[in-house]
Amino acid sequence: MNFVEGDSVKSGISEAYQQSSLVAAAHELKTPLVLLRQLSFEMFAAEDKTQQQKIAQRMRLTSERSLRLVDNLTKVSRLDDAMFQLEPVQLNGLCQEVANELKPLSLALGQEISCQIPLRRPVVAVGSREILRSLLIGLTDNALQYNGENKAVEISTRIRRFGDQTEAILAVRDNGPVIELAEFRKLAETLGQNVAPISSRPLSSGLGLMIAGKFAQAMGGSLSVQRHHGGGLTLEAHLPVSQQLSLFGAG
Repeated sequence: MNFVEGDSVKSGISEAYQQSSLVAAAHELKTPLVLLRQLSFEMFAAEDKTQQQKIAQRMRLTSERSLRLVDNLTKVSRLDDAMFQLEPVQLNGLCQEVANELKPLSLALGQEISCQIPLRRPVVAVGSREILRSLLIGLTDNALQYNGENKAVEISTRIRRFGDQTEAILAVRDNGPVIELAEFRKLAETLGQNVAPISSRPLSSGLGLMIAGKFAQAMGGSLSVQRHHGGGLTLEAHLPVSQQLSLFGAG
C-alpha cells in the first residue's frame, strides 16, 4: 500500500492482537508494580535524605515507563477507529527530542543515548509525528532495558535506496547480550506481528516491539531487526520517504 502526504489512514486491529496484548500488558506491568512496591518499603526504611531522593527518582522513572506503555497500548487500540494525517516529518529533530526526553532514564541506568544523524541532508519521512514519536520512544525505552551499563543506545536516521525505490529508516541499536541464532530467527519471523518473548531478554514480553510494528504498519511502513555478533540488536522502522525535502532546507 502506498501513501502520500496529506492522506488520512486507518489501521485494523485484530481480535487476536487485542487478546494477546492484554496478556502481555499484564506481564509487562507486573514487574514495575512489584518494583514500586519494594521501593516504597525501602524509602520508608531509609534514614538518609539523599538515599530517599534516589529512591524517589527511581520510583518516578519506573512509573513513567509504565505510563508510556499504557499510553502506547491506548494509541494502538484506537488506530482502528481514529483517522490521522500523514505529513512530512523531519526525523533528525525527532531523534534529538526523544534522546533528551529519555536522558534522565538513561542516566539513572548508567547509560547514554547518542544520535547518529546526517548533518548535511535531513531525513524526512511521511507519517504521523505523534505516532512516530511514540514508536521511537518505545524502541529506545526497550533498548535501555537491555543495554549494558556504561554503554550507549544509538539512534540513527538515513535514506536507503534500492533499485528505483527509496525509504526513510529510523533505527535504534542496543548493546545488550548476544542472542542465539535460533532465537533471533524466531524473533525476526514474528516481529511486529505476535507477542513473542525470547529467553535472553526475560524482562520483556515482546509487547513493545509488537506495538512498534503496528505503528509502522499504520503509516505504510514496516519493522525489521538485525543481530550483532558482539551483542545487541538494531530495530529499524522502514518508512515512506517524503519528496518535500526542500521544505526543510535540503540542498
